[in-house]
Amino acid sequence: MEITAVFTPRRSDVNHDMYVPRLDLERAVSRSIAGSMHSLIFGESGNGKSWMYKKVLEQDGVHYAVANCANASRFKSVTNEIRASLIPGGTPKRTGYTENKEASVKAVVAEGKLTHQNQFTLLPEEPLFEAFAAFRSRAGNKTAVLVMDNLESIFKSTELMDELADIIILLDDSRYAAFRIKLLIVGIPNGTLEYFAKTKNMESVANRIEELPKVSGMDLAQVTTLVKRGFHLLGFKLSPADLQSIALHAHHITLGVPQRVHEYCEKLAYVMDDHKGGFTAEMLRKADHEWLQIGLRQAYTVMESHLNSKRTSIARRNQVIFAIGKIKSHQFDSNTIVARLRELFPDTVTDSGMGVSTILSEMATGDSPLLTKNPKTNEYRVIDPRYIMCIRVALFLDPHTQAVTKRLFST
Repeated sequence: MEITAVFTPRRSDVNHDMYVPRLDLERAVSRSIAGSMHSLIFGESGNGKSWMYKKVLEQDGVHYAVANCANASRFKSVTNEIRASLIPGGTPKRTGYTENKEASVKAVVAEGKLTHQNQFTLLPEEPLFEAFAAFRSRAGNKTAVLVMDNLESIFKSTELMDELADIIILLDDSRYAAFRIKLLIVGIPNGTLEYFAKTKNMESVANRIEELPKVSGMDLAQVTTLVKRGFHLLGFKLSPADLQSIALHAHHITLGVPQRVHEYCEKLAYVMDDHKGGFTAEMLRKADHEWLQIGLRQAYTVMESHLNSKRTSIARRNQVIFAIGKIKSHQFDSNTIVARLRELFPDTVTDSGMGVSTILSEMATGDSPLLTKNPKTNEYRVIDPRYIMCIRVALFLDPHTQAVTKRLFST
């Protein structure tokens, strides 16, 4: 098989050969669709939300269509995007009809007839009603699900989010409920229910949506499955130890984000293909370079802007950033970082005066912040998971000096 047919980071339809099951999440989606509420799936970009819901809907025999909230944002209308997704362009629409009537004429000419022709114009249907009617007609007796994908595209638009809220409420109206259509809302933002809870439709909307568990990155076992399956399909002869080495490295630097794992393995496969399918640990470094070039340029620039501007004896900022790359928790404070510094750089840590709190604060300010601060807890988190990926792939400890050093990439 071709490398691009195996590792497919941006393929929209499900790559069944490479799909790694996540049974708990899939079960939650399946049960929610079968339930009485609309469903909400959220998770960071690249974590496999689209493949997962498509796989579940297809295996459950659900008739579904996808409306893209990015188009709703472009055209300033959720309704118009729903109509466009449910009634394909070029579909003929009946706007009127002609009626012929014949009347006998008993005049000079026997058996003569007179024809009258009347023109009738049909009143236009409400667009949403028309779209749902067409969708239900195609679905027959199957479960019908309208996916509202890329919710983040309209999340900051009060007008469009209010329109979506109104549509959710309308689906319980007897005229629209007759079409038995469920919504599956998909996007990055968590806190969507909290958003609806603050709108005029607080009770009406929040009580109609079931928020499913967050779709996060894959765990090590799932990444290992993906790596083994992919390189097996490509016919590369790798030992179990080699496969485990690749999986451990890929999981560490990509955080298990499926899209990023596919990207990384694609680059590694090309490196291995250039060496006739062989593998050495040095090829991971080469793949790191190739992977950084395609998807992490902006992240590298932000990370680099927060490093020490010149060499110092300790380069504490570099140490702090390196330590952030080792943190597994979602949020952290200065004490957490200090503890990691003591583990990583015991010879340079003092009892006080390291300035970690100040460094973290500075990294949360400026035009290109690396961190954001939670004002309620005084904890920090990295703004974008790609920054952590970049830290893990671009910074390393010099084995001779134990100083934090950045890999030099052309960005």
